[in-house]
Amino acid sequence: MRVVKKELPSGQFTESEEFFVKYKNYSYLHCEWATIDQLEKDKRIHQKLKRFKTKMTQMRHFFHEDEEPFNPDYVEVDRILDESHSVDKDNGEPVVYYLVKWCSLPYEDSTWELKEDVDEGKIGEFKRIQARHPELKRLPRPQAGSWKKLELSHEYKNHNQLREYQLEGVNWLLFNWYNRRNCILADEMGLGKTIQSIAFLQEVYNVGIRGPFLVIAPLSTITNWEREFNTWTEMNSIVYHGSLASRQMIQQYEMYCKDSRRARVALTSS
Repeated sequence: MRVVKKELPSGQFTESEEFFVKYKNYSYLHCEWATIDQLEKDKRIHQKLKRFKTKMTQMRHFFHEDEEPFNPDYVEVDRILDESHSVDKDNGEPVVYYLVKWCSLPYEDSTWELKEDVDEGKIGEFKRIQARHPELKRLPRPQAGSWKKLELSHEYKNHNQLREYQLEGVNWLLFNWYNRRNCILADEMGLGKTIQSIAFLQEVYNVGIRGPFLVIAPLSTITNWEREFNTWTEMNSIVYHGSLASRQMIQQYEMYCKDSRRARVALTSS
């Protein structure tokens, strides 16, 4: 909330309160300062303002004037879920919209945004994911005899390479996988078990087994897993977590791809 002075035609000044508003079904990208007169369309606006002022009074010791009104992540594109095309009614020009999932916000808070308001890099990433061809026929797991020890680390995304002891762990995981043995990778903390597991899945992916792969991890480490997947591989990592509405959106937009007729096709590749 802020108080602004406005000059009247008479030359006198008047003060009015303005509120920084987040509109329902709109992203934080469209937040703006508005007066009570501008907000009168909402019949419950006075109740909302009363609750807001009460909250601000109770929390005034915890807020500073120079603080951001919301988390800056909320206007950073996390990923694009879908694309829609329409025509501008005024000039007949084509208009492109993208369904955007925002950083640090759940899927259920995704919003449709104009192409001009979306990061080009994220659009390119979305196009790459959409260009995948679903593997309609699963490949069998290679025979045990086809396992070969990796003498040197492959170069992963961003020129990342495994350390010698990490390479040994990946080789051990691959040996057990080829021989159809369950195993547990256990060593001291901080030696990169997450990286070894991700590299193992990348090697499995490289031999033609395209998943999907299910990784079950504690809530406290899920963000780290997602970050490392995006750092080390080009695989499309999806965090299946959240409210019922968010999980339904993940199922609708992330678990399928679309064919040339825009029909949904189940993915068997990651």
